[in-house]
This record gives sequence, structure tokens and C-alpha cells, in this order.
Amino acid sequence: MKVLLVNPSLNRKRLGSYWRFTTAVPPTGLTYLGAVLEQDGFEVKVYDQHAVHATNDDLMDIMELYRPDIVGFSCLTFVMETVEDAARLIRQKFPKVKILAGNIHATYFPRELLENGIADYVIREEGEEAILAICREIREDRDPVAVNGTTVWDNGEIRHNPTPAMIDLDQLPYPAWHMLDGYSYVPDPLNLAPLQSKAQPLAIQASRGCPFACTFCSQDTMYKRVRIRSPESVVNEMEYVHKRYGTTVFGFIDAIFPLSPKQGHAFADEMIRRGMHKKVVWFTETRVDLVNYDLLKHLKESGLRFIQYGIESGDDEVLSKLMRKKAGVNQARLALKWTRDLGILSFGLFVVGMPGESRDQILKTIQFAKELDPDIVKFNVAIPFPGSELWERYKHRVDGQPSYKYSGWYNANINDGDNILAGDTLPSRELMYLQRRAMFEFYTQPKVMHRYFVDGLVPMGVLAEGFYVMMSELLGSVFPYARHQVNAIAA
Repeated sequence: MKVLLVNPSLNRKRLGSYWRFTTAVPPTGLTYLGAVLEQDGFEVKVYDQHAVHATNDDLMDIMELYRPDIVGFSCLTFVMETVEDAARLIRQKFPKVKILAGNIHATYFPRELLENGIADYVIREEGEEAILAICREIREDRDPVAVNGTTVWDNGEIRHNPTPAMIDLDQLPYPAWHMLDGYSYVPDPLNLAPLQSKAQPLAIQASRGCPFACTFCSQDTMYKRVRIRSPESVVNEMEYVHKRYGTTVFGFIDAIFPLSPKQGHAFADEMIRRGMHKKVVWFTETRVDLVNYDLLKHLKESGLRFIQYGIESGDDEVLSKLMRKKAGVNQARLALKWTRDLGILSFGLFVVGMPGESRDQILKTIQFAKELDPDIVKFNVAIPFPGSELWERYKHRVDGQPSYKYSGWYNANINDGDNILAGDTLPSRELMYLQRRAMFEFYTQPKVMHRYFVDGLVPMGVLAEGFYVMMSELLGSVFPYARHQVNAIAA
């Protein structure tokens, strides 16, 4: 029996120029599912539609050649426009194919996916055990109506089966990376280390879940309990992947890694004991309040070259009251200082436009980003992602908004529609202007331009394209914002 697992593409027309920087990364979740199915004798193909910027017509061509019995879609909210169109085409051209939907959008909207004919079976939360059980039942010509962790049709009624126990991560097979042969994935364009080779950078997962509950994030609700793999298990996998695929760069896809100094030191000890720190480098994302100088020093010794911090804001009131971040600006100052002193590259992630956040507080965040001086920054507009506290608070008003709006870089000028939270934060045009202005102000600082143009942190071609996109987006937001201001004054 054949199974096709699809990583859907973005509708790049909705994003404007910044679609060029929606970097494709290997879809780890699908390779985990593929590995579980392959172990049980299924023939599995992963189609990364996003990585090749393909259309649904291309997907139909793939299906014509591969002839799958089952198609599974990874459903994030902002790609649902693509998924809905693909499901419609599959129903027309391949009516016998069963459609599965999983990931966070499917977890929160299982009824809608079934009622709208987008999926035959919906997998909520973790997918490895559920997809295997569904495919086994279909293989045996039985209707999989009683699989735990799924929502299905049962005699004309929608049936929500109970959620199973959490999966033991150490018992999962390694991701089936061979299913991505032929795809080209490019890491963030940084010279991470002399060890970097032509081999694809690959993802590694040391935990699932997040113990924090930031209001704008839904990661803590996708997995109901935090589970941590042993450091031996993680390094075993890195060693295996390095030997089999020649991989020299790994990126942790955990919500946070390390989750504690204890976990971080144990992992670093294992990497050094096994000599893996001489063979590979790695990068990760964590919180500014979970690191200290000694931990960062040890992690660097084990191969850490690049770290992403969720800094979010330069205003303590926004952090504590609007985001419930439980980390302050002084902790960010310390973390970035230690990171810079140790020569670790840094990426500062910021969120602007929280409901209740003022224009002055956003300007304060822009200034704070310039003060911290990470090597890379990104400013996302706050979005009420399904499962987050923002969603729960505003779903009465945002429910039914087009799925393509669920992006921190949604372009209201192109789509002629307001940001999702418009009215509860600043007007869309002003917020877009401030977001683009933040990027422009940071990246045109002399010290940043020196770092990029003189020190060669980023290849010249990437710089040229980035500058063009940044200018076009800034100019594209200035004029609509100016018109909005004039109209407001006239009114």
C-alpha cells in the first residue's frame, strides 16, 4: 500500500516580497511518520511542495505517477488555502484516495476539516501511532473509526476518539531522511563553521512540548506534557546521521533546547565524550532566562555555533502583562552579552502589535533590538494562532478569517484586507509600516552593514536580494500608511 505525505506550499502571492525568505527546512514531522510507516511495510513518499515552490497542479502530477492509496497533509493554519484546494482536486481526480490531516490546525479544527470534505480522518496532536493504526486498518480493508487520537465520521456522526498516552520519544525510529533525497535545503546563510559541507543540514529533536505559556504561542498546547530524550539517545542519532548522510550541521527543532542547564550540560558532556564536537556543529533556539555564561561556554565547546533567542519585546510591561513571557529586558541584555563574548552567532526574534501595545512601546522594542545587536533579527506581527491564549481570547472575532492571514508577514496592502488583530492593536497600515521600519533601521546600521559586507557574514548575493526586498517592502508600506494618516486627519 502506498502513502504520500505532503508538506504544503505557501501561497507566496499573499506575502509579497518576503516570500523569498520563507526558508524551506526539512519537514521532520513527516519523516518521523514516514519512518514509522516504512517499518511496517508501507511504501512511503514524502512530497515537499513548499521546498520546490510547487503548485497543486504539480501535486496532481506527482499523484498520477505515484498512485498513492492514502495522502496525508501537514496542516499549519497559513497553508490551509493550499490544502483545501488540493483536497478538492484529489476528490475530483482520485476519488478512491483517502485523505488524512494532521498537525496543529487539524488538532484544533477537526470537525471543520471533516464537514468541509477536506479530510477523511483527522489526527490530533502527535501523529506517529495514529497514522500507523489508520493505515493498518485501511490496508486490512477496515474502516478506522476507533483509532485513539483521531476524529472521524462514524455512521454519519463525527466521533472524537480519546487522546492516547504520550509517545516515548526514545522508542521512535530515526526520521526517514532518505525520503527527502533530491530536495535542496539551505540553512540560514551563515558561515557556521569550517566543518560545513555540501551535505544537507538536518533537524534533531531532543524534546517535545514547552513548559511555558506565552500568550502569543501555541507550542505548549500541541503537546500536553514535556518529554525529554536522554542525551545518549540524541547523540546516538546525530552520530548515525553524520555517518550515513555526511551531515555536519544540525538544528534543534525543540520549542526550547536546552530546557535547563542540567539538560544542556549533560548533552554537552556526551557530545565531547564521544568526540562529536570535532565532527559536527549545531544551532538551537532557547529563552534568555534559561542560559548563563558557563552553560553557553560548555555548549560552544560541544559544537554550538548559532543560537536563536525569543526576546520578543524591549518593554518589561509588554513582556510581563501582554505576553506573560516571564523574562525581562535585563535578562536579554545578559544573554546577548554572554553570547557575543563567546563568539556565538545570535538571532533575535521579536513580536510587535500585541493587543494593548502602544506605538511608543514598539519603537522602544526597535531601539532595544539595535542596542542588543544580535547578528540577525526578525520582527513578526502578533497573530492569534489557534491554540494560543490570543486565539482563545479573540476567536469570537477572528474565527472565519482567511487562513493566509495567519502569518506574521501578512501583507495587507497586497491583499487589501486588515491584519487579523486590527482594531485591538494599531491599524494594519501603521503596524506594517513599523514592522518594515524595524527591519530597515536595524539592518542599515553601520556596524551591522560592516558585519555583513566587510566581515562576510552573509554571501553578497543574499545581501543584494535582502536589501532589495527590504526597500521594496518598506516603500510599499510607507505610502499606504501615509494615505491612512491623511484620511484619519481629514476625518
